[in-house]
Amino acid sequence: MIISMRNLSYEDLKNQLSHEDKIVLYSCNACVVACGLGGAAQLNELEKLLKEDGYNVIGKDLISMGCVTNLVNKRKTDMDKKRMYAEATVIVPLICEDGYEAISRTIEDKKVIETAKTLGVGRFTADRGTVLTTPFEATGIEKNAEGYLLSEVAEKLDLYPDFFSKEERVEKEKISLIIDGKEILAEKGQNLLDVCGANDIDIPHLCHHGELSSYGACRLCVVKIEGFRDLAASCCVQVEDGMKITTSDQEIEGYRKMILELMMSSGDHNCLTCSKGVPTPFASCELQGLVRSYGIEESRFETLCDKQKDDNSSEVIYHNANKCILCGRCVRACEEIAGLSNLGFVHRGEKTIVVAGLNKSMDQSQCVGCMACTNVCPTGALVEKVVHFTGDTWEANRKYSF
Repeated sequence: MIISMRNLSYEDLKNQLSHEDKIVLYSCNACVVACGLGGAAQLNELEKLLKEDGYNVIGKDLISMGCVTNLVNKRKTDMDKKRMYAEATVIVPLICEDGYEAISRTIEDKKVIETAKTLGVGRFTADRGTVLTTPFEATGIEKNAEGYLLSEVAEKLDLYPDFFSKEERVEKEKISLIIDGKEILAEKGQNLLDVCGANDIDIPHLCHHGELSSYGACRLCVVKIEGFRDLAASCCVQVEDGMKITTSDQEIEGYRKMILELMMSSGDHNCLTCSKGVPTPFASCELQGLVRSYGIEESRFETLCDKQKDDNSSEVIYHNANKCILCGRCVRACEEIAGLSNLGFVHRGEKTIVVAGLNKSMDQSQCVGCMACTNVCPTGALVEKVVHFTGDTWEANRKYSF
């Protein structure tokens, strides 16, 4: 994992902008997410800050891997993106130095503002978060197998430890709502599921992802809202002043447990043989965690779906449709993050599956191996292959297990 940190303050950024500029905010969805530097949430946050200060942000763009040149080049020809980039005068990338160079070379006629410094290589730890283990020589920091916390690195190198410090943030007017009997303050129009998460109210969900559009497919996040006739999917509800919400009771928990059991019966979800339980910033099994938290050992429902053939054709991605729960995350990530729309649903009812291209194998589709789909998949349906080297000649052997 490449470690990058912010080297530009909000005031420094504004000094490089004018109120006449047409600004596009651009971010990678890989390493910088784990570093707290980029991602969908950071794009939204910076957009709010700039708009409140009177700057003209005309669009945002989230790319799966900003250092993959062919993905960056597609931004110039993508039907949904090229008009935005043609109109823009300034691009503000929340990305590593390699990504900054890639977007600067690709869109040459625009002003591109560098916002980060790349410091070396690191890893994600379950107990300490992201750490820097192998700093570049230019940093003057010695290697450390245990790794340096990013806050330590920021102090050593006079960088910013988070995405714009608190004193740089602009507070918006709040509304009041009641969640489980407690008054909660939130911004009007915020996503209810996100509001609950920000206030340590845990609502299970599988189809929702903070970097993707709301979908409301899994129905695990249903809540009771006073005045609503039926249970509502909290991921698709925007908060309003005075709302009264119940996130958990006997009826809701029974409903959620039944949905989880139906998911377990919808395919091959044997957690004892699935390897996607390793905690990482991108790819741990969310279904496995929920099944265990609800104490489900087996489903009361019979498995009726047909066994699907695994797709092992890609050099970097392994697709096991039998572990898919049809949450739609991969489909939305391929469209909204990678900009490819290579994944989609085919068939109907219990025969519905996710396929690549026009129902082709992954290697025969437009897949570029960007891993946008594997980073958001909540099960073991789409996983990254890992290269193992064996023998005296270090022969490469790609396996899909972690």
